[in-house]
Amino acid sequence: MKNHTTKILTLMLVGLFFISHTAKSQDFGEVFRAGPEDAEKYLESYIDPIMMSFNNGLSGGWVNTAKTHKLLGFDLTVSANIANIPDDDKLWQFRNADFSNLQLRTGSEATLPTAVGGPTNEELVVRGNAQIGAINFTNESDPFPAADGYDTEDLPIAGFPVPTFHLGIGLVKNTDLKIRFVPSINTDDLSFNMWGVGVLHDVKQWIPGLKLVPMDISAFVGHTSLKAEFDIDESSTDSNGYTYSADGTAEFKASSTVIQVLASKKLAIFTPYVGLGYNIAGSSFKVNGEFVYSDGFQTETVQDPIDLSFGGGSSPRVTIGAQIKLLILTVHADYSIQKYNTFTAGVGLSIR
Repeated sequence: MKNHTTKILTLMLVGLFFISHTAKSQDFGEVFRAGPEDAEKYLESYIDPIMMSFNNGLSGGWVNTAKTHKLLGFDLTVSANIANIPDDDKLWQFRNADFSNLQLRTGSEATLPTAVGGPTNEELVVRGNAQIGAINFTNESDPFPAADGYDTEDLPIAGFPVPTFHLGIGLVKNTDLKIRFVPSINTDDLSFNMWGVGVLHDVKQWIPGLKLVPMDISAFVGHTSLKAEFDIDESSTDSNGYTYSADGTAEFKASSTVIQVLASKKLAIFTPYVGLGYNIAGSSFKVNGEFVYSDGFQTETVQDPIDLSFGGGSSPRVTIGAQIKLLILTVHADYSIQKYNTFTAGVGLSIR
């Protein structure tokens, strides 16, 4: 399970592009020895901040000016959004009393890292007389390390990039259609796709007197959806002869819907912009398939053991940014204050 868990975490942690090459190994798979209920509870605390980072990162980078294109004008933009994870969310409190089978090797309570909390020296065990289904595992397991987190202490932003490509096309009535995408990935044990669609519309044309305001004012709504799946086929045996095997699929989904009003003012090649709106975000992580536990005498089979939802990413958002345009080349950056504050930067080509 360890290698595939690493791939799953790598997918979420490094922006979906360096899937098996840039992440260090995590000892998370051992936690599944404690049974699906304890593994799910541990996993929820461990990955919560990166799920929130993705939820908020998906909302950024849609627009970098309130001015819409003329009919059939277009822009093609590449951007990266990084939602910063607060220090308070880098650690979580493990208590033996909260788990049925999983315990600290020493003590009853300890502060453990989340997936971005750095290393730890704490060790865990599956307690003696642990119960998984109908099986009673008499002996305590061999100790194993609690999962380390990625060390983000020296990084200016403790978040992970969500890269996107955008195509904007001018339609009638000062309206832009926005299309967002990342090239799909399909390998023997991995599939990934991400898409989004949005609409930017000039509202000044509909409000009497607003045309006199010396800036562009538009409304925007956009939705982004992401889905990734990994195959899982692993097994292990500890020194007691207890075995664990997994055959299934890990599935990660995330979505974000942004509703925002934007204003911008072109000043030669420099265009500052601001936005005020709301981000509706959520994500889920599931492990579907067959997990089999055995003590050498009895066998317990668990179907679809992990089903987690993370819906706490929704929040108001305020965006402040600027675009620089040289002929048809654009460079932009902005900062959004929301559940997890998000920094966006990108470059593009724009023909009005």
